[in-house]
Amino acid sequence: MQIRSQRRLFALLLAGATSAAWLGAARAAEAPVAPPPWPVARDPAVTPAADPVRPLLMGTLRVTLDGSTLAATLQAIGVGVSQRQGKGTDALDWLCYTVSGTAPAQRLWLTSSELSRGRIDAVVATDLPAGAAPTAQCPDLPARFKPVRFDDGLWLGGMSAELRKALGVPARSGPVFSSLFQGQTGNLAMVSSTVLVFRGGRVESLHVAHSSQN
Repeated sequence: MQIRSQRRLFALLLAGATSAAWLGAARAAEAPVAPPPWPVARDPAVTPAADPVRPLLMGTLRVTLDGSTLAATLQAIGVGVSQRQGKGTDALDWLCYTVSGTAPAQRLWLTSSELSRGRIDAVVATDLPAGAAPTAQCPDLPARFKPVRFDDGLWLGGMSAELRKALGVPARSGPVFSSLFQGQTGNLAMVSSTVLVFRGGRVESLHVAHSSQN
């Protein structure tokens, strides 16, 4: 499918994630741990001067968005369940893991929209309520793949002043921060999006996406 604009690419990328997430909520018996929908920010998205999305580090495993595949990542980790929902451009595939040993425990989704054809193009993570446990669909992430964080240090919890400045997060902002970078790599249109949800000064959930298409 030809993608003729970065805006179209962004819309299709997020449509796959959002539609499949809501479908997962409605069909809990089949896929009870679908990634949550992308939050809606009240303020306009910040426009970074350069692509802010960095590789995800899981222990020594390096996951590059729009580069690493779900299949190779699942093989490397050794546990997990490949799940799929939706059809056409609304289709979404993902791996889900529970990250224990943190306070609070966390849940991590590595997702691939239909546009990316098996390549991981988004990462979703959120704090879990007290008492939440690993499930068959979201098994405990093995210890050797912890800690989990992006290469620039972005993750759930506190955020340094340096990282806030690098990402363009204002010192005083609403509960939802978003950024949107649109660029070109050769003949490919590239879109990167970051959405952070804050509570009490710490990041309680994050959605990070990066994709490129002809």
